[in-house]
Amino acid sequence: MRTSLLGLMCGVVALLQLSIWRAAEVRNEAAQRLARVARPAEGKVTVGEGQIVDGKSRYVVRYQFETPTGRREGEEYLSMRQSQVPQKGDKISVFYDPSDPEWNTITDPRVVVDRVATLKLLTLGFGAFTYAFIYVIWKNQSREAKSAANNP
Repeated sequence: MRTSLLGLMCGVVALLQLSIWRAAEVRNEAAQRLARVARPAEGKVTVGEGQIVDGKSRYVVRYQFETPTGRREGEEYLSMRQSQVPQKGDKISVFYDPSDPEWNTITDPRVVVDRVATLKLLTLGFGAFTYAFIYVIWKNQSREAKSAANNP
């Protein structure tokens, strides 16, 4: 494999890592903010059903909850692979921003922060593994080139 191709592979991996990192950071900032200010409230599931959303099977949970400023509603999409999903009529905990209750979730924001941190760690690990793999190929290619040059 030519050195320029290996360099290109390193560049592609770096761009992929950067893209994943930046996407995760957007989610992380919102989750960290909500984790700092969130207040829990008791809510009730009004809709809990599987639906096709943007071509993917999702479990849609719509809920209502009370804040000091009145009744609010929220919606969240969960994976169909989750073992336990809220059903219509279930009581749930809702986390909301008291200054803007439209920012609400049924997923504990601290869990989201942890998930994003894990994704970032995996992204770094993926990059390190890939760069090590490319380095091994590059070293092997250099040895073969030297060996070929020494054996006419």
